[in-house]
Amino acid sequence: DAAILDPQQADSPPARVVAAFHKMVPYLRGRTIVLLGEESDPDLLQLLDAYFLPSVPQDALLQELWPSLDSLLRRMSTTQQVTRNAPLVFDSFLQPSLAGARSSHPTVRRLLYESDRLVADLSLEGHKDSQRVTLVGQVLDTAKPEPHLSSVPIVLQGHEGLMGMAKTNEWGEFRFEFNFEPGVSLEIGARQNYWVSVGLPDSKSVTGGTTEESKAPETPAD
Repeated sequence: DAAILDPQQADSPPARVVAAFHKMVPYLRGRTIVLLGEESDPDLLQLLDAYFLPSVPQDALLQELWPSLDSLLRRMSTTQQVTRNAPLVFDSFLQPSLAGARSSHPTVRRLLYESDRLVADLSLEGHKDSQRVTLVGQVLDTAKPEPHLSSVPIVLQGHEGLMGMAKTNEWGEFRFEFNFEPGVSLEIGARQNYWVSVGLPDSKSVTGGTTEESKAPETPAD
């Protein structure tokens, strides 16, 4: 099966439509052609690049749609996009700190996820008196001599849809800042046609000390 998606027909921003479709219809991941309007949203183009999705301009529909479909179907016959869930293997709010942890500050929550040879090392820090959260992460491939995965697409998804996009730097690092909400996940494009999904904790302790398990002594302001 394959799909042709015109995100311009929806009321939501096109990038959010494509991200929601990718999340809600997993069996069509990597099997969708997206139609582009005359003035394409930069966020949409960035998302298409992240998801490796082919696109066709609406003003060239007759000339390009069938060749693009043929190419997509040929590719589907030899490759299939795979998404793996990465389990949480360490949570600094639930376990003693690891040696060499990224941060020992009590209001920073460190999370470690592993899937096969991919490791996602995350730090979550809440902003005082705010629902804002800063997420800093690093993606590693433990099977490589140089494990840092650079230029890897990272898509931040929330309960209501797309929240942000980024690419890792030369050290495999990325950063997001967003309003905390339940159901946030990261989609990591480890390589073409292979994605890893990371679900962040729903606990409000993510925001830095709103529950008993995450309370930390207050420090005087400078």
